[in-house]
Amino acid sequence: SPHASPGRMLPGEIISSASFLQGKSHLRLGDGLQKSGTDVASHFAGTLNVREGEAWLDVRVHRYIPAEGETVLGIVSEVHAENYNVDIGAPNKAVLPVLSFEGATKHNRPKLGVGSLVHCRVLKTSFATTEPLLTCVDKFEKAGGLGVLHGGYTYQSATHSAQKLLSNAGSKALEALGEQIAFELVIGFNGRVWVDAATNEDCVAVARTLAGGGALY
Repeated sequence: SPHASPGRMLPGEIISSASFLQGKSHLRLGDGLQKSGTDVASHFAGTLNVREGEAWLDVRVHRYIPAEGETVLGIVSEVHAENYNVDIGAPNKAVLPVLSFEGATKHNRPKLGVGSLVHCRVLKTSFATTEPLLTCVDKFEKAGGLGVLHGGYTYQSATHSAQKLLSNAGSKALEALGEQIAFELVIGFNGRVWVDAATNEDCVAVARTLAGGGALY
């Protein structure tokens, strides 16, 4: 097999000690892996694959198919005068109008940049346009927990895993985990999860527990 060191990785796992990294200063890192100094860390949960000169995570995440009313975590990919293009993991980019925030006006609105993480609601999907329309207000024009997310730790999971966390069983499991570690959590139907806690170590501990399914069993 061309894959030398396969193995299951969880978010935040450091793999710098792995034998395949020895002496490979020009190793190309693919999906889900990030270099930080001399360390390489996993950013997603997935299976580590390695072959000559390259390492990546096989995440096996199915494309998210947007449905009206679902809340998602999106990453701004382009900034325009009237709207933002947002990656929500769907087959097509989504559109978030710049005034789709609580109390937003032309002169007083959140200023998002490329890479900003935003918690949105899918307002409209249509076969007439391939781009889903997003908003950061509820039907009462209030934020209702939607909007820009700052700091914290974000990881991608399979959509079915995220939806399991959003279920009643998931809520009970999260409550139990919250008794051990204080944390904030935002889960998108598109499989993206945002965690914030007092320390980076706590963020990674929560993310690894959730991604590994440990909180659900």
